[in-house]
Amino acid sequence: MTKQYLQHKHLFYIVLIGVISTLSLNSCYKERLKLDRLTGGNWNPEVAAPLFYGVLDMSFVVEKSEDLWKEDPDGLLSLVYFGEQITQVGDKIISIPNQLHDTTMAFILPPTLPVGDSVEENFTLAPEFTTPINQRLDSMLIKGGKLKFEITTDLNHNSYVEIVIPQFTKYGATFKEKIEIPYSGGSSTTVTHEVLLDDYWLRINNSSSNNEVTEFVKVLINKGNNPDNSPYSITLSQSIKDIEYYQIFGYFDQYSVDVDLTKIDISLFDNRADFDVTIEEAYLDLKFTNSYGMPIDITFNELYVEKKDGTKMNITSSLLPTISINYPDFNNIGSSDTTNVLFTKDNSNVVDVINFKPKKLMYSGVSITNPTGNIVPNFVIDTSKISLQANLEIPLYGRGIVYTLQDTMKLSIEDKYNWEELSSIDINLNTVNQFPQMAALQIYLTDTNKVIIDSLFDMIQPLVEAAVPGPPPEYRVTTPVFYSVTAHLTNSKIKSLHDAAYMIVSATGSTFDNGNKIIKIYSDYSLNFQISAKAEYKTDY
Repeated sequence: MTKQYLQHKHLFYIVLIGVISTLSLNSCYKERLKLDRLTGGNWNPEVAAPLFYGVLDMSFVVEKSEDLWKEDPDGLLSLVYFGEQITQVGDKIISIPNQLHDTTMAFILPPTLPVGDSVEENFTLAPEFTTPINQRLDSMLIKGGKLKFEITTDLNHNSYVEIVIPQFTKYGATFKEKIEIPYSGGSSTTVTHEVLLDDYWLRINNSSSNNEVTEFVKVLINKGNNPDNSPYSITLSQSIKDIEYYQIFGYFDQYSVDVDLTKIDISLFDNRADFDVTIEEAYLDLKFTNSYGMPIDITFNELYVEKKDGTKMNITSSLLPTISINYPDFNNIGSSDTTNVLFTKDNSNVVDVINFKPKKLMYSGVSITNPTGNIVPNFVIDTSKISLQANLEIPLYGRGIVYTLQDTMKLSIEDKYNWEELSSIDINLNTVNQFPQMAALQIYLTDTNKVIIDSLFDMIQPLVEAAVPGPPPEYRVTTPVFYSVTAHLTNSKIKSLHDAAYMIVSATGSTFDNGNKIIKIYSDYSLNFQISAKAEYKTDY
C-alpha cells in the first residue's frame, strides 16, 4: 500500500516541475508576436491546457517494487520476504576415520619340501572397521581413498601374498590383489602396495558386535637354495586413508549440524517517518528440506524480529523450540523429504511481531541426528543437506493504516525559463480511485543547508479520496470514488520553488474512515487520473 503512494508522490513532483517548465516556455509568445515593440502598459493573459492522463494500478506497483509479491486466487495481494539457510553437506558432517590394522602370521615350511617346489599357507583375517563410539557401519560406496599394504617378512625365499576381500567389490568384481615378495638377501624384506578405492562398495559384517571385514590371505612360498629357517612370520599392515564416500549406510548416532544465523530484511516499514498500522493476518512458513536418511530434530536458538533501533521481539509458539523433520526412506536415496511448519495468528504471535514494525527477521538453530537415540537404519550421501527456507507473508489486509512519508529531493531548475512572467498556476487533478485509502501532501522548500524557507502550498494538499470497502470477509471495493482538487500556486510560491535547493515531500495518508475500518488491497485496484493546468502571465508593453 505504501509503495503505491510513494509512486504518487514522485509522480506529483515530476508533474509539478513539468507543468511550470512547460507553461514558462509559453511566455515566448512575446517574442513570436514582437510585443516588445509595444510599450506603455501590461498584459495579463491566461493559458489553460490539459496536460496528460493515465492509470496507476497494482501491476504498476508490483512491477516497480523491489519486494516479492504474491496473489491469492481471489486477487488479494501479499508482500513476501524470503530467506534460506543450507547446512554443510553430508560428507563434511559425518566422516569416516582412517583405518589401521596389523596382523602377524607364522608358519613352518614342510621339512621334506624340495628345492624348486612351492607351498601355500592360508589365513582368514577379520579386521575391525573402526567407527566413532555407538556407531555402526553397514556398507559404503567409496568415492575416494587409498588402501595401502605393507608386508614385512623374514622369509629367505621368494614368495607372494594374495589378498581376497569378498566384502570389497567394484562393478561386481571381488577385490583381489597379488603382491610379490622377492628375496634379495638380508634378515627381512619389506614391500608396499597401494590400491585406489574409487567406486568400490564395502559391505561390513555386523554379525558380531564389531564392524568386521573378512579377508582371505594366501601366502605362497617358492623353495629356493637357501636353508629352511622355519618358523617364519609375515606381518601385514593395512591402512585406509582419506576416505570419501558417495553413500554410507548404518547407524550414525547423534551429530549436531548448525543452522547459522540468518537475516531476512523486511522493507515494509523502511523510510517511514510515521506509520501506524494494524495488520490482521501474517504467516511465517518454515520449509525444511532434508536429504539425510535419518530422524532429525531442529531446535531454534534464536527466532525474533528486530526494529531499526535494535529492540527485539521473540516469535513465540506452541510449535517451538524443537521441530522434528521428515527424512527420505531407503526407497528414495538421493531424494529429499520436506516438512512445512506454518506459524499463524492461531498458533503464534506472528501478527504481533509484524505489528511491532520490524526491519528484519533473524533465526538460528541446531539440528540433531537420531535425537531419541533409538537405533534405526540411517543413510547419508555426500551431498546430504538440510535446507531451511523461511517465507514471511504479509497480506495487504488490516486497519488503522495511517502514515506520514517523508523524502528529500535535490532541485535543479534551469534558468532558461521565464519564471518571472508567471503570476500564478492552477494545477487541476481529477481522480477516480478504487483504492480504499486517501492521500495528501505538502512540499517544503529549503536552502542549501536544508533549512525550510517556504512551503509550496498554504495547507496540506489532498490528492485522492478513499473508496468505500465492501462487507467482510472480502472487504472489496466495488464502486470507485471520483475526486477533484485544484492546487493554486502564487507567484511568490513559484519564485520560492525556483530559488530552492531542495524540496522535502511530506505525504500523509490513511485507509478508509481514517483507518478505523478493515481493508484489503486486491490486484485489480486502480487509480485513474487527469491533470490539467491554467497559468496567468503578466508582462509589460
